[in-house]
Amino acid sequence: MNKDILLPVYHSDKVRPGCAFFAVRGTQQDGNKFIEEALEKGAVMIVAENPDEKTAGAAEKAGARLVIVPDARKALAEASCEFFGRPSEKLFTVGITGTKGKTTTAFMVREILEEAGIRTGLIGTVISGHEGAWTESISTTPQSFEIQKMMREMADDGCRACVMEVSSQGLMQRRVHGILFDAAVFTNISPDHIGKNEHKNFQEYLYWKSQLFKQAKVAIINKDDSFWKYIADESTAREIRTFGTEKVCCGPVTYVARDIQLCSGPESTSGLAAEYILDNRKIRLNMPGKFNISNSLGAVAAAECIGISRKTAADALAKVKVRGRTEPVDVGRDFTVFVDYAHNGTALENLLKELREYRPQRIITVFGCGGGRDRNRRAEMGRTAAVFADFSIITSDNPRDEDPMEIIEDITNDMTLAGGLFRVIPDRQQAIWAALEMASEGDIVVIAGKGHETYQITGKEKRHFDDREVILRWAASCRGQDNA
Repeated sequence: MNKDILLPVYHSDKVRPGCAFFAVRGTQQDGNKFIEEALEKGAVMIVAENPDEKTAGAAEKAGARLVIVPDARKALAEASCEFFGRPSEKLFTVGITGTKGKTTTAFMVREILEEAGIRTGLIGTVISGHEGAWTESISTTPQSFEIQKMMREMADDGCRACVMEVSSQGLMQRRVHGILFDAAVFTNISPDHIGKNEHKNFQEYLYWKSQLFKQAKVAIINKDDSFWKYIADESTAREIRTFGTEKVCCGPVTYVARDIQLCSGPESTSGLAAEYILDNRKIRLNMPGKFNISNSLGAVAAAECIGISRKTAADALAKVKVRGRTEPVDVGRDFTVFVDYAHNGTALENLLKELREYRPQRIITVFGCGGGRDRNRRAEMGRTAAVFADFSIITSDNPRDEDPMEIIEDITNDMTLAGGLFRVIPDRQQAIWAALEMASEGDIVVIAGKGHETYQITGKEKRHFDDREVILRWAASCRGQDNA
């Protein structure tokens, strides 16, 4: 840490004597409202965008320095970089953005780097930190201060690399400002995070996704995605590498997956796997779906930016498992159960279409939708399940401050219009157990929406809830009955 730089603080609860308070504007709160509280707690510098006369007077009275900036979030990121000694410059950094696949790709990159003997940290949706210092994540891309702090800890603890999921909100709110990524990966994009307190429209969402590639040395872009050219045109990277499947029809591609096979095997917990040929090397993923093949291509491309061999990458990819991303849960029965984070229509459609290619007897889904989010998701997920699942159980997700039954009704209205077969069970545990009870040989059961989450938010209450634990309790009860 640089002792010549004041400790940057952006939350009034964390103010301590001698710090600099950054009055950032959030989606819920305006930091300007907490300037006087920060001064009372001993802040000696206030960094703000447009303080009023009362605030300026309070700072002067407290003997604190008032610094007016055009963008307090950007200033916070710059101060955090300097305070922690610009740790990103000590690490090989990989940033990953896209609507789907960020988490899986990040885990894949880290697995490859670790396989090569490169101690690697991770900042993402599921967990953040490094070996021996993991914490469950609160958000996909933390605030700039937390990012710099974690990267400093990684560097000090012997890490040589950091892999980071970079959300559009993280880019828009300057959380990764000041980091020049050695490699940046674009997985794909589809409408998401549009609505109140998010992005006003898809164009804004796309724009902010593209901004990652203005702060990267190498841009790695999925050419299967229809917006690949927009991302490439926005990029200022010194080099652009592309990846895709053999069906890509828009010019040369750096990394192409050929001879794709969806297969099964004992190495895969679920029995479902995927293989392909990259140049002359067979790559096997013991996880299902062509979407994971796409994710792995981006991961291989990123790892090769630091000189990792294709063999090392292949060895690592065969081991990758990701919590809450087509995560199999073994119930000791002759059907397959997956927990997945798919929480919008596009993600659910892609998942179900890919699983359909394994020719299951039936696909049974269990899902709901979160409250306080774009209401269009509900109709989209309902229509998607109606078309691509054989039967669905509609339940509660994280209703937050909304009535769970109203959310369920929004989903089922469109399911009914689309001719979907479904049942409503508001209690999520009961819904999951009902799906498992009705499953039979050759079926695939998909518990969607919450993925890695270990909680459920109802009103102001956040209580422990883990889809995996619910599934395993059902399996244990079945074993008890079998042994009775």
